[in-house]
Amino acid sequence: MDILSLDTVIDLMKCFPCLEKMYIQVNNQSLSAKRKNLWHRKHRQLTRCLDIRLKTIVLERYQGTMSDVQFVTFFVLNAKVLESMTLQVRDNSEKFIAEHWRKLQLENKASRGAQFNFRTHSCLGNVRDIKHLRDQTDPFILRC
Repeated sequence: MDILSLDTVIDLMKCFPCLEKMYIQVNNQSLSAKRKNLWHRKHRQLTRCLDIRLKTIVLERYQGTMSDVQFVTFFVLNAKVLESMTLQVRDNSEKFIAEHWRKLQLENKASRGAQFNFRTHSCLGNVRDIKHLRDQTDPFILRC
């Protein structure tokens, strides 16, 4: 994606209602930071009827901006069968993770079994750099 856009992802899920895995690379993080992924009012009716079947979400370059938080929170609170979400971060200090655990409302997750992982760039890689894949369908996750 050029910018992180919840509207674009929702349109994609409407076209592919059985989509189970989503790997998101954002090309222009500075533009994404300026974009607002507000969904509470805009998608209130949609969240009641949209069956989000995503089980795996990987978001490369999570910076913790308001846009990032709003994007991720949508899936935290609405994806009922989510099994894992991995966020690539620059800072995986306890303070950063605790702050974003609260901001993302992970204690209120829709899927009780969902696992949330904050990984640094050293644990994630570009498709061209991957030598050892944990999951052949997951182009961002390297073994650490």
